[in-house]
Amino acid sequence: MKEIGTVKTLRGSTAEVEIKRNSACGDCGACHVSKDQSVMLTTAKNPIHAKSGETVEVEMQFANVFVAAFIMYGIPLLAFILGSGGAYYLVGSLNLGWDQVLTSFFTGICLTAVAYLVIRQIDRQGRFSSKYQPVIIAVVEKVDTVSTPMEKRMGN
Repeated sequence: MKEIGTVKTLRGSTAEVEIKRNSACGDCGACHVSKDQSVMLTTAKNPIHAKSGETVEVEMQFANVFVAAFIMYGIPLLAFILGSGGAYYLVGSLNLGWDQVLTSFFTGICLTAVAYLVIRQIDRQGRFSSKYQPVIIAVVEKVDTVSTPMEKRMGN
């Protein structure tokens, strides 16, 4: 999956890239979406040393897009299904007097929230970023470097 964006800031071997938001893009939270939701800001590896202001081509392996989507949507969905299904049968077999449906629903919601918190914590530790982070693969449009008056006199 390739996108075109503009490098906004550099941070060591990574760069923050502003990309015009694609209609196929979801709201997974991996990128910071602007208020009008027309552009998103993502952190990408910068092996080609693109400079701030340059228009670049950013790529994320197609398989990694699906894995990242599964991490953000599939794992919480599985947590909800397992939590609600497990609680439904557990409450039914223990005869606690609790409402079986409501208890299973709220248990599913709680496990979904726990799944999101675990994913967020793992992401903050940087365990996802190295594998699922987009990579700048080419500079589409270089920044015009403006020479200072001193550089012009020196012939640079």
